[in-house]
Amino acid sequence: MSYRFTINEKIKETLSDFKALLPRYRELKEDRRMLHLFFSRNRNPLWDLSSNKIFRTGLKSSKLTVAGGVPVEDHFIQRTKAMRIIFKSLDNNSDMGVEEFTKLIIGIGSTVTITKEEHNLVTGYCKEFGILNHQAYKSLGIKVNGLTEFLEDKNILV
Repeated sequence: MSYRFTINEKIKETLSDFKALLPRYRELKEDRRMLHLFFSRNRNPLWDLSSNKIFRTGLKSSKLTVAGGVPVEDHFIQRTKAMRIIFKSLDNNSDMGVEEFTKLIIGIGSTVTITKEEHNLVTGYCKEFGILNHQAYKSLGIKVNGLTEFLEDKNILV
């Protein structure tokens, strides 16, 4: 039997799941190593949600727009790092409702479209320097028109 769920149902359930994980987050939050494992292990629900069109900003890199290439949806904040922001927010506001949670995850879980080549450069650069994807764009000469405004609008310049 196949079940269909609306994006709102999925978001509500993800919020419930994350709230259930808050006690474990609180146990681990002073242990960087174990906290990284916690975030890495629990990031997939964010990925499952972010495949929905509401997480696509429609923003594209200049290279993709001008020269073309193989398009890739790039989380401008990596999922594991986004989880850190989500759990810190939930820890500060454990009564967070679905509407506020939706705004939060759309802001930090959204994607921009860049070329596969750009994506590979960003991935390697971020692994080497431990920064967020969107922070690497400038260093690598990748221009995504409208991204700064998107981040400012969502109040997530991190």
